Amino acid sequence: MTPLPIGFRVVADRRTRRHDGDRLLVGGHPHRVLRLSDRGAATAHRLWSGTPVAGRTDGVLARRLIDAGLAHPVPPAATPSITVVIPAYDDSAALDRCLVSLGDELSVRVVDDGSADAAGIRAVANRHGATLQRLPRNAGPAAARNAGVRDLTTDVIAFVDSDAMATPQALRQLATHFADPSIAAVAPRVRPSPARNDGLLGRFADGMTPLDLGPDPSIVGPDRLVTYVPSTVLLVRRTSFEAIGGFDPSLRFGEDVDLVWRLHAAGCSTRYAPEVRVGHEEPTGWRRWLVRRYHYGTSTAALARRHRSAALTLRLRPAPLTSLALAVTGRPRLAATAVLVTTARLTARLRRHDVPVTSGAAASVAAPAVTALGLTRWALPLWWPAVVSAGLRSKRGRSMALTMLVAPPIATWLARRPSVDPIRWTVASWLDAVAYGAGVWRGCWRERTMAPVLPVLVHDASASSQRHHTET
Repeated sequence: MTPLPIGFRVVADRRTRRHDGDRLLVGGHPHRVLRLSDRGAATAHRLWSGTPVAGRTDGVLARRLIDAGLAHPVPPAATPSITVVIPAYDDSAALDRCLVSLGDELSVRVVDDGSADAAGIRAVANRHGATLQRLPRNAGPAAARNAGVRDLTTDVIAFVDSDAMATPQALRQLATHFADPSIAAVAPRVRPSPARNDGLLGRFADGMTPLDLGPDPSIVGPDRLVTYVPSTVLLVRRTSFEAIGGFDPSLRFGEDVDLVWRLHAAGCSTRYAPEVRVGHEEPTGWRRWLVRRYHYGTSTAALARRHRSAALTLRLRPAPLTSLALAVTGRPRLAATAVLVTTARLTARLRRHDVPVTSGAAASVAAPAVTALGLTRWALPLWWPAVVSAGLRSKRGRSMALTMLVAPPIATWLARRPSVDPIRWTVASWLDAVAYGAGVWRGCWRERTMAPVLPVLVHDASASSQRHHTET
């Protein structure tokens, strides 16, 4: 294990719970329990208080806390050399706004991906002093980014889409994470730019854009809180990028997810750093929005073919699924009994390890409801015709179908409180889900696989959902 370098600090994840004088830490993703020795607890206490890593002992424990998702790194101020690479395809106005945001402090290379308006792209690049590289025909953003990296020697490549807005200060702040040699890529939080889209679509996008991965920092990868990051703004260590062969040019969509998962498979870490925010121009018309969602959906099957266990699909655990099935089929007493048995097993296990049982027991009780919401969110874009068809057959079927169609959008509306009324939000969510689901099915047909549209049953961790580790 590579220790976190000297000079780094750590901050606790907001969900981390500290007990017994920092000897017992509970949290992370996947959820776990970390038990420390007296010496380890003293070291952790110093790290929590903001003391920088001062040696190997500090660095090893800090790394374990970060890898467990119990803490997050705060890098020192050192910044490596950066070159910005921007793939551009027509829309010289968006490219102009992108280059304005970047200013003239960093080296910038624009790759014209076979634009019809080559003169417009050239004029904008020249006006801002950016190096221009033109591809003879449109090859897609992955190929354009790969072409832009050739012959570069800077430590870090900052990929910035032409419809994104990032300041030099934001890119430099992200690049400080590369002081950790384990980090291969870093991404910021992407928020919609409201300047050109303040209607219903703009307000919907503000709460529903797939590019915004939320406010919580995370290591990126399968089974993590954040499973992927978009390449809207993505900083990559040049040597790591070259080692895995760059982006896969055969992927027109999902190439960023593929890159991050290949970095993960190669033993490299990607960091999601939402403390840094950048802007992105969302589509200004519903047709463009829905077409984009459709295209995003088409990439899911190709990613499943390449990455299998890392693929974005629904994972269900037997215990809460059993309780949910019993409740839905009209056997609430048996469902309640199943929940109580699962909770008792988990509580007994936690007590054997002297772990506070309150949060674990509460999670166990809530698991069937969480599973139900996850199922409806997953089924809405993929299986809505079957849901509607089942709802036409009986009164009970209609009730269940209505719940499955309405629950996901309303739950999201309640959680995010967008500036859109719940009725229009629900209708917009349906349109979004149908477009994305159609893309998923198209990708499944093209790749000849059903993996993205079928849930996966995984080991029932109800009795062992708290991973237990002891550190000295």
